[in-house]
Amino acid sequence: MRAAPRSLRILLLGTLSSLISAALGIRWLMAPEAALFTASATPPPLLELLGGGPLYALQIVVALLGAVAGVVGLSRRPGPALAVAGGLQVALFGLGFASFMTLAQTGYLIALAMPLLLGAIGVLLVVHGGRARWAVGVPLLALLILGTVVGAGTIAHLASMILPSMLAVGPLILATAHFVVAGALWAAISLLALRDTGTLRALGAWTVRRRRILTLIAACGPLPYALLRLTWLTPWPLLGGDMAAGDPSIRVWGLALSTGAWLAVLLTLGLIRPWGEVFPRWFPAVGGRAVPVATAAIPGFTVAALLCFAAVPIVLGASSLGLASALEFALVFPCWIWGPALALAVWGYVGHRRSTIDPRAGGPASARMGA
Repeated sequence: MRAAPRSLRILLLGTLSSLISAALGIRWLMAPEAALFTASATPPPLLELLGGGPLYALQIVVALLGAVAGVVGLSRRPGPALAVAGGLQVALFGLGFASFMTLAQTGYLIALAMPLLLGAIGVLLVVHGGRARWAVGVPLLALLILGTVVGAGTIAHLASMILPSMLAVGPLILATAHFVVAGALWAAISLLALRDTGTLRALGAWTVRRRRILTLIAACGPLPYALLRLTWLTPWPLLGGDMAAGDPSIRVWGLALSTGAWLAVLLTLGLIRPWGEVFPRWFPAVGGRAVPVATAAIPGFTVAALLCFAAVPIVLGASSLGLASALEFALVFPCWIWGPALALAVWGYVGHRRSTIDPRAGGPASARMGA
């Protein structure tokens, strides 16, 4: 018996990701100077442990194994063998190629996009926001315009520093994104292959019952970083040192990074709020319609995978600086609990939404809605 169409699509994407990983491994093994991660400021711990040649050879073998398992799985019902192959992909490409830069690069990209995102939200609220037009939309646009006019010089200086460096590491960012997505895909494939087991069914039911507390724990994950960045509004900026104290453009950049963290808090809370199930009225085209489960689940699981993958190298890297630094990193970047909590919270959201959408899920509608 073959897998469901949705599972087949995920398996196909996972198979393609393994083929890309194999191609990258062959390229880097044949031309070590082209290997992207060796030039990273914080290379993956596994690269430092094994060295380039052995790691890239292992990359080729594991990727080809995943591709073969994926092709076989496309023609028959996925089973434990596919889950084992998927676990190897997750271990190597998700965990093995992760580093602190995996999280940092994501934060930088979000920070760069935040002004455009906030501007778009402001315009939509002014046009379609109703009461929120005057309470949020107009003040938000006014603040953005005022900040752009008053801080034009600072913003230009910041752009001249940040954009060239981001463009320079563009290929590395793409490679990092590939391995994060590959790891997330194969984690999903492994779980789908084992979803009929009693343990996973019981865990899924537990996440639905505990989804609110799991979501609140996950929403607290970005808070330490977001709050510390707000100290950059004071004469005593934390996490910035002398550079942040003396350069206004660095402070602006720190605040931009903070807005990305606050966005993460808001989006996470959407997993248990009404607007996480129905688009707000001010959304163009889809306002008032039900949020497709995949719209929240796919980015949610991907971010959770990124956080879980980054947790190990962050702790390992910080531990080399001493116990105090390790504790500081563990508190400021709590990926070790943030990632798993977010994954479970999204899992609970998916289970809750499916129980309210599919009448065959069992139980009265009112009970399901309150799950």
